[in-house]
Amino acid sequence: MNLDAASRSRGVAVLLTLSGGFLDAFTYVGHGGVFANTMTGNVALLGIEVAAGNWAQATRHIPPLVAFVFAVFVVHLLRLDAVARSIRRPALICLLLEIVFLAIASSGLVGASEVWLIPGISFVATLQTLSFTHLENLTYTSVMTTGNLRRAAKRLLEGLIPRYDRTALRDASLLGMAGFSFFAGAVLGGVSTRVLHSGALWISVLLLVGALMRMVQLVVWPGSKTGSEAPRA
Repeated sequence: MNLDAASRSRGVAVLLTLSGGFLDAFTYVGHGGVFANTMTGNVALLGIEVAAGNWAQATRHIPPLVAFVFAVFVVHLLRLDAVARSIRRPALICLLLEIVFLAIASSGLVGASEVWLIPGISFVATLQTLSFTHLENLTYTSVMTTGNLRRAAKRLLEGLIPRYDRTALRDASLLGMAGFSFFAGAVLGGVSTRVLHSGALWISVLLLVGALMRMVQLVVWPGSKTGSEAPRA
């Protein structure tokens, strides 16, 4: 199995999506109601605060939006032919960068200023979702859940109406799993952030390291693949 196929496995998707929900809860609960990943939420909250005249709070939603756009730009550059010839594993590099950044933030060695922490998390999380785009043969996102739930509902209906379709129902279960993983990550993030504060980020680091190790395991020992992660026929 190659690295691209390993990155599409169910176990990797669960760990990445748990981390995605965790980071959104971490920044929202611990850093003034700002989302790390959910730009729709940040735009909505920005509009609400502007309408209320709460300019100080409104400006807190701008840095993650800027970081999101910058991350999209970086991933686009990594996919250009001239760059791709030199950087063979951009998804792996993006995941390693996210792990290193969150580990530094968790350590407390450089403080936890919102000036760099929130946009930094938004940047690396966006790198993650743009680098890991497939769960088996399905497109999904690991740092937000609206698209996953929409596609899960659509495939569920297609699996039941007008006739029973096992493939569609399996797709719905995979996307539903991604949605539930995001929810579980958000619960974990909300609880641990209230207890551990910035130290809670170590949990996200462990989730991402787990995803990395699972990919390595699948590449080095293909026989370790579970039945639930077997490719679709």
